[in-house]
Formats: sequence, structure tokens, C-alpha cells
Amino acid sequence: MQRILLQNTQFADILEISEKQLHHQLTRVLRARIGQEVVFFDGKNREDHTYTMIHIDKKSVSFKREQTTKKNSEIENDFVLYQAIPNKLSKLEYIVQKCSEVGFSKIVFFPSERTQKIVISGNKRGRLENIMKEAIEQSGRNSLCTLEFCDVIVDEIPEWMNIVFHQELSNDSKPIKDITIKKGQTVNIYVWPEWGFSDQEIQKFEENDFQKVYLGERVLRCETAGAVTGFFLSQNL
Repeated sequence: MQRILLQNTQFADILEISEKQLHHQLTRVLRARIGQEVVFFDGKNREDHTYTMIHIDKKSVSFKREQTTKKNSEIENDFVLYQAIPNKLSKLEYIVQKCSEVGFSKIVFFPSERTQKIVISGNKRGRLENIMKEAIEQSGRNSLCTLEFCDVIVDEIPEWMNIVFHQELSNDSKPIKDITIKKGQTVNIYVWPEWGFSDQEIQKFEENDFQKVYLGERVLRCETAGAVTGFFLSQNL
């Protein structure tokens, strides 16, 4: 059954949609027909609203509500991914898609010393936001994930748990299985670019009391590490 995000919508027993782009999506892309069920949600409340299409014309479609379902598909903790910008747009798209599915509440891209220059135009950012929206719709989530870009690796450090990946096991690093998270705690996860963080960046993390995490002998790719770690930690709350 198709799920569609409708932000800022007051869900009533009868729902009429006349917005041009959404009308096109329903009638041309999804080819919805009278009698077909569609699920709508608003990206804020943890509810799915199941509707049946009862009318269609060239300008609008109408639905009748069948039921409202309470959902429990969100992580109770806020997981925020701070991802060093990778060297390809396709990797940004993969990161946004998979981390949205996993349950991150925010994804922040930043340039690191080893980041190769990549231009994120308005069109590219719009594409990333669309990928995020589709991932949330298809994964069954009910809360929106936000996307940001910043210019610094460490700015104002919140008083929450801050995790940074480290490629070597040391006295001040922990295996991921030994990380303990309290319920309701926000967790900021910083992920390296290709070829890892520089020594200077690691020093800056250390000065700000980041918890270094060692993922073992096999080094995960930058587009893999955030999603895998977020899912693992979310399953151990």
C-alpha cells in the first residue's frame, strides 16, 4: 500500500487533494483508481491515516478515511549524523536514503580536511531532500529527518553523547558494543570521509571529549558506517 507524506494537513473523514504535483503523482505516476487504498501521514504525529479513493477528475481526487493507526516506528533517542562530505554525489544520496530509513532525526554534512571538493547546488540539495522523503515514506517512519550543511567539523558541542570513529584501537577508544546510551539521550555520530579523519581533526575531537569508537579490523566505508552504527545502537536501547 502506498504511503504519502502530506505536511500541514488536517486529516478529515473526507480528504480532497487538488495540489497539481500531488494530483499528478497519484493519477499518473501511481495510477491510483477509485476504490484503491492509500496511506497518508503528516511527518509529525505518529499516525497513519488509511483512505480509499472515492472520486477522481482532471483537477482533484477525493478520499474517504477508513481508519487511523497509531504507530511506534521511531527511535526514542535523537540520533544525529555528522558526515564528512564524501567524494561523490551518489554517496551523499546513499547516506541520506539509508540513514533516513534507519531512523536518524538529522543528517549534517560538513567538509573535513580530506574531503574532495564537491558542489552542492540547490537542485542537488532538492534531490537529496526528495530521496529522504521517499525513504521515510517507504520505511514506515512517521517523523521527518532534517538535512543540513555546515562549514566546520566541530562547532558548539551539545551536552550529549558525541561519538567519533577511529581507525585504531587505543586506551581511550571503545568497541561499538561497549557504548551505553541512556533512554532519551541525543547521540551525535561523526563519520569520517574517504581515508579517514586527519590527526589534527582527531586531536580536535579529543579536546572536546568525544568518545572514540573502534569498529574492528575491517574499516567500514564512509557511506556505510553511519547507517550501520545507528541501527546497531538503536537496537540496544
